Amino acid sequence: MATNRKLEGFNRKRTLFYHLPAVGYAALIFALSSTTLDIEELRPVLTFDKLLHLAEYYILGYLLMRVFTTSGGPLLAAGPATAAILVGSAYGLSDEIHQFFVPGRDASPVDFLFDAAGVSLAAFTYPWVRRRLGPVRVLEDRIEAEGRRP
Repeated sequence: MATNRKLEGFNRKRTLFYHLPAVGYAALIFALSSTTLDIEELRPVLTFDKLLHLAEYYILGYLLMRVFTTSGGPLLAAGPATAAILVGSAYGLSDEIHQFFVPGRDASPVDFLFDAAGVSLAAFTYPWVRRRLGPVRVLEDRIEAEGRRP
């Protein structure tokens, strides 16, 4: 059976450009939430804690939208926002549960709500933000065009 080298190259580029940033960012979130915190040193930051959760998960939501909107699967292509919200929120929930076991951290339902809000905000603003990121959009369009060529 012959393999389509052009398709393999496309899939490799797609994985590097779409999947790797999302997975890498999720790993970064996990690594950061695995660190023990000294509450006294972080007092100034804690006043912005909820905004940090919102921003952190907005980025994850945006990266998930990039993956799901370019997915070849019919289920994901039909509802990328729903998929991004479900996956991102589930990851936020697992992160809060994970923090329950990390010394100096706690699991907070309110933090989870801000995580889910960040992912949801990204899902709904993705088309608007993507239109304004010209160089990224041009590169994404070029990669997708390669995948559509026979």
